[in-house]
Amino acid sequence: MTELRRQVINDLLNDCKSTTINPSLWLQKGLKETTGEIGDNAKTNHLKDLVGFKCDLYPKAFNRWFNLTSDENRFSQTVMTLENRLLIGLTGNGTLETGCSLSHNYGMPYIPGSSVKGVVRAWAEQHLKDNAEAIADLFGTRDSDDIKRVSGLVTFHDAWWAPFSKGTPELKPFVLDVVTTHHQTYYNGGKAEPSDKDSPIPNHQLAVYGSFLFVIEGAPDHVELCQKMLAQALQDNGIGAKTAAGYGYMSVNHKLYYELQQEAEKLLPPEVREKRKQEVIQRQQQVENAKTVEQVCRELKDDYENKKGSEEYIQKLDERIDYAIQNWLVEDRLSLAKCLNDIGYIPKNKKNKNHDIRKERLKQLRGEK
Repeated sequence: MTELRRQVINDLLNDCKSTTINPSLWLQKGLKETTGEIGDNAKTNHLKDLVGFKCDLYPKAFNRWFNLTSDENRFSQTVMTLENRLLIGLTGNGTLETGCSLSHNYGMPYIPGSSVKGVVRAWAEQHLKDNAEAIADLFGTRDSDDIKRVSGLVTFHDAWWAPFSKGTPELKPFVLDVVTTHHQTYYNGGKAEPSDKDSPIPNHQLAVYGSFLFVIEGAPDHVELCQKMLAQALQDNGIGAKTAAGYGYMSVNHKLYYELQQEAEKLLPPEVREKRKQEVIQRQQQVENAKTVEQVCRELKDDYENKKGSEEYIQKLDERIDYAIQNWLVEDRLSLAKCLNDIGYIPKNKKNKNHDIRKERLKQLRGEK
């Protein structure tokens, strides 16, 4: 039996609980002893301990990162959920001959930004072969010796594992996986020929399951394009090891993104939450104001009859009319007035309190005195 930990490390790790110990430290330095013989379960037991770990500090760090990258003018955020499991960072140096990409500070799994960028670029080069120059602009040139080389217009940040999901309060990222080695003596360079009588040797690996937050930074148009390619690339090709066996494939999870957004906003001061709320309302108003008269009339014909009893809907319609009076051309205002008249904006009953009010509104819209 070979001791692998110094006594001072022993004392430190033995006093730690599964909620306070750093899983990255445990993976690299936590194995206490081993015989090195086939059949020794020390590694397996060590990984089983790791599977039960979680970090109480990590959710707060995740929320800070979520809030820092929520500016839609600089970043795009996408939450994607694994369809199976993920093996990432297997080739990392470690005493256990198994690896996993874990953050140094919190020990939670992440997908390196370089890996994300590589997968998206590979997908783009496979499906958009006629756009080599645009791909080079977005992702950077491959030849580092080229004097005209560029680093790329977008930045792919590390993807953080998502620690929240409704209905799963004790969410943990790790799961034990098995890779079974056949004919080990032969593949290690031995002279013995492979035989069906050889015993397979199970080798435990550390896999990840759950969801990840992907963040891309850059100009809004570039980021939007890369976000679409990211979703398609991970859905079509996956990421990490053993994708041929179904590992690493993901799909976009809009519902979880909304849940994460709500959770992250709880940490924000009230004034910041209110400011963001107003910014969302302002962006929505800008989208509404950018609609053409044809779009507005089409929506009115589809929605007015069913929504005319809603005070909120009528208030927004009044705001639309005010905006048209102040900003639209005469011919567009006349078209909107005709549309409103056709859909019954003015009540037929002259005793209705809104009859005269709305009749006057249409006069204002037409520019009549």
